[in-house]
Amino acid sequence: MRPSLRFFPALALCLAIVQTATAQRRAPLSKFQAPPEALREVLQAPSLGGGPLPYRVLLPSDYGRSVRRYPVLYLLHGYGGDESDWLTRTNLAEYAARHRLIIVTPGAGNNWYANSASDANARYEDAIVRDLIPHIDRRYRTIASYHGRAIAGLSMGGLGAMKFALRYPQLFAFAASFSGAFDVPRTGGLSGEPAPLGQSLLRIFGPKDSDVRRANDLFALLDRVQSERTRLPYLYVATGTNDPLPSVRESNPRFADALRAKGVAYEYHERPGTHDWKFWDTEIRFALERMSEIIPQMRER
Repeated sequence: MRPSLRFFPALALCLAIVQTATAQRRAPLSKFQAPPEALREVLQAPSLGGGPLPYRVLLPSDYGRSVRRYPVLYLLHGYGGDESDWLTRTNLAEYAARHRLIIVTPGAGNNWYANSASDANARYEDAIVRDLIPHIDRRYRTIASYHGRAIAGLSMGGLGAMKFALRYPQLFAFAASFSGAFDVPRTGGLSGEPAPLGQSLLRIFGPKDSDVRRANDLFALLDRVQSERTRLPYLYVATGTNDPLPSVRESNPRFADALRAKGVAYEYHERPGTHDWKFWDTEIRFALERMSEIIPQMRER
């Protein structure tokens, strides 16, 4: 046991995320390439002051030949990633071909899918919920209700997916997190932490105990929705047994314990793996299969 990881969890988390994100961005694209049918689009999002929200869209193979409506999965990238990550670093296109759904992968930079505490034109939570989802429902033949909508993500995106599921349960039937960085909004003591992550967290979430931190705290959100007896999406949570980020490794089972105590419909998996694309490639395949049981329109032929 390394004392520094116990007594300075915020510092350890920031160092590990920076190192992991750097390794992810330097990793070769391997055999994966975004399929040519994966559309590249940009939304001028009002929640970003009219600024760009880039996203990719992967349509089912029969989209152009049918008049049916399809479920949608919003798939969120991690810190240091972008809207193309899931398409170029996993076998997502092959896995998706087994199902009938639209996949949308937005690019949110390193903004933690939050409404910034310091920049009124960086409201990335609103950009996803208020701008992108209605835009996709207008632009494509979607099942424009929670019955046909899901959200998932890795690391930073796993936190975002769970937050959206708890804050906006009326929008989703299913939500999944892979290696979710659940403790980041709860982390205090930001001074002296390594750039750029320490500055990023302070800019986005504000100081310790700020309203924005509380608004992004999964555990507080879970308490709130349970007190309101709100219907929740089915939650899928997975983490690697060898994840190097202590706050990921420790917060995931704690979140699962909280879900169980609240009687939420969920499943939790600890599988061999670390904080990398090999683990996330496996998990997105498993999650799509589970999602198809919750949203049966994905299987209809």
